[in-house]
Amino acid sequence: MVISTDNFISDSTLLLRSILASGVSDPISGSRNSASKFVLTNHPTRTVNWSVIVIKQGNITSRRLGLASEQQFVNMPFEIRIWSRNQTEKDLLTQSTINTLRTKQFNSGEGTVDNSLFGFAVESAVDVDETDGMSALKSKILRVNYQAILE
Repeated sequence: MVISTDNFISDSTLLLRSILASGVSDPISGSRNSASKFVLTNHPTRTVNWSVIVIKQGNITSRRLGLASEQQFVNMPFEIRIWSRNQTEKDLLTQSTINTLRTKQFNSGEGTVDNSLFGFAVESAVDVDETDGMSALKSKILRVNYQAILE
């Protein structure tokens, strides 16, 4: 899926969802409800079986690539929220997410560079404890960044 100028926001988000869905192992794949998804592009509004990964587009910025050019150099941050049942699972899913995105940049037509997203960088990874206690859901906000050139 090459990122198109007309749909670069949705195309890039769907590309990352596809890469993560195929590259990060679902810790409950054998018991996940068929109505529940592991990797989402929006916070879940239906049945959820934890753990889940949610990908959202961040604050996009761009600049022209020349004085008389309509081409744009676009900076595209993403927020990837990892929700899990415990601390260990959260850390494993975070590391797997980073490794998957890092290693799927140059991947024979299916990588991010081949699909017009380049410059992968991890900006931050911040723990967020939603509630106190050992049995509470755990989450981490991972901020990653890509660039694209729009023709």
